[in-house]
Amino acid sequence: MKKYAFLAILLFVAFGLGGFSSGILQEKLTEEPEPSFFEHAKSNHRHPEVDTDVFLYINHWRNSLPHEGHGGLIERDILSPGDPLNPSKKGAVLKYLKAYKRGVLQPRCNTKPTKHEREQVFFYVMKGTGRVEAGSKKAELEEGTAVFIPAGLEYRLFNPTEILLEMIVVVEEIPGDFDPNKEMSVGSYHDSKPGVGYHWAHIGRGFLYDVNPKFANPMGVAVVSIDTFDIAQPHVHGPDCEEIWCQLKGKSLLYFGNRLLWQEPGEAFLIPPNNKVPHCSINHTGEHMLWLYLGNRHDRLKKK
Repeated sequence: MKKYAFLAILLFVAFGLGGFSSGILQEKLTEEPEPSFFEHAKSNHRHPEVDTDVFLYINHWRNSLPHEGHGGLIERDILSPGDPLNPSKKGAVLKYLKAYKRGVLQPRCNTKPTKHEREQVFFYVMKGTGRVEAGSKKAELEEGTAVFIPAGLEYRLFNPTEILLEMIVVVEEIPGDFDPNKEMSVGSYHDSKPGVGYHWAHIGRGFLYDVNPKFANPMGVAVVSIDTFDIAQPHVHGPDCEEIWCQLKGKSLLYFGNRLLWQEPGEAFLIPPNNKVPHCSINHTGEHMLWLYLGNRHDRLKKK
């Protein structure tokens, strides 16, 4: 009797696994499927032959060699210019921005007077304290401070302390007919009121500036948080949307395409502008997390 029972179990397993295996056989695709939550959608399988390689779209500054820039900052690239639909290397995904990097000013140091005739620079202070001087204005720097230096304005950064002054540095070029601001803009997200409920769980804070910055691109920057043990809504972006998320505090989970990745401070990703790669950040912990959001929305500009 036991012998027949054992044979029955073997047959059940064989037929069961055989049926399951046949159910997951996949056709080879020639293009990436549309993302969908439908149970039987093609996107519910991974298709390595056509799936976007999301690992090319996320990068940490530690992967780049240091170089000097902006009058004496030690800078390391996070994202760099390239083809956002077909990156040639990791992080080479910027179509409209010239640079997205991490910059540090060493303790007891300052930069030399610097001016960019055809470039504008956005600084966001992640850690440390210091001072910026541009034209006739001076401002103190601390965590959460944003500084925008328009083209043609000379400026200097100062770090009088014993610790690193660490910043995110974003650079944009200006077109020939662009008329830049004449003074720098300084603001902090700590001074603004939060907006809640974006993509389910995002809590966004813009920067309350003394002078509104005048970007050459249709660009906005904000600091975003997600409450503990919560998840944002997965969604995609299309052509001419240059959206970047840089982790500032905490180590989060990132749902990116059909992959689940870690994201840690100093690491940023750009959403592939192909309407194929859902993204959302996840705070799976009981700790506070922050991201620096940058939306360069040329897609919305063209619809006007």
